[in-house]
Amino acid sequence: MKKILCPTDFSKTAAKALEYAVLIARQSGGHLTLLHVVHLPIVDTSETALVASELLGEQMRDAEERLVNLCREIEERHGANRSGEFTCDYILKEALLTDITEHLTKTVGYDLIVMGTTGGGNALEELLIGSNAEAVMEQVKCPVLSVPSTAAYPRIGKIVYASDYAADDIATLREVLNFASSFGASVDVVHVHKEGRSNGDRKSRFLQEMEQAFPGAPIHFEEVVSKHRTDGIKEYYDASGADMVAILRREKGFLRELFSQSLAEKMTYQAEVPLLVIKGKK
Repeated sequence: MKKILCPTDFSKTAAKALEYAVLIARQSGGHLTLLHVVHLPIVDTSETALVASELLGEQMRDAEERLVNLCREIEERHGANRSGEFTCDYILKEALLTDITEHLTKTVGYDLIVMGTTGGGNALEELLIGSNAEAVMEQVKCPVLSVPSTAAYPRIGKIVYASDYAADDIATLREVLNFASSFGASVDVVHVHKEGRSNGDRKSRFLQEMEQAFPGAPIHFEEVVSKHRTDGIKEYYDASGADMVAILRREKGFLRELFSQSLAEKMTYQAEVPLLVIKGKK
């Protein structure tokens, strides 16, 4: 993950995400781009159009000054553009965040998006409001790391990967291990099931495939019993001292869209841990 895009609205939450983005860029020797978007208000008369245009110009000037200062701070504190370890620049656009992130990942080749997220707070908000991070995850194909404002100071020593013994878990694990290798991090593969519902055959096949695919890799496997997958993953995360959760997000089919939320969505809304979401197939 050498090209990292970090959207910012200059908030506390965005600042926490930027700390993680800088850490990843430094460790990978990559390129970090800060992204800020502004929106032109909807107008219906020439008078309001003039006011809106002036407002937009003021917002753009203010945002550019902030972006320049952020880049200068990253240069001074972390050696970006100076030490040769990693580089940093910024993009300022009048656009929708989801549209511009999708465009940039397709045309410029950003292979990781790091952004802040805040949870909905209750079930109704989770279903009706969502979050910017969730909207971006839905739109782009590359991995997205969502970082809550309450996240600890960034370090990546252990990553928890949530597995359901799916066929594409092995391919996703390969991406997680490649990411972890930049930090010398280990990966705990965790499967959560309800009491009395453990699938021994699927587990045995999965473990065999994992051992064959990653001989000698720093991987540990654990099964956890819990009524809810999100609770089981979070409890294991807290108990193990992990730094990040990685999850495969599959594209939704029609029935899934209507009747359920994926684990990735639920954990994004809860916004309690840094969450690396890797996009899968249907």
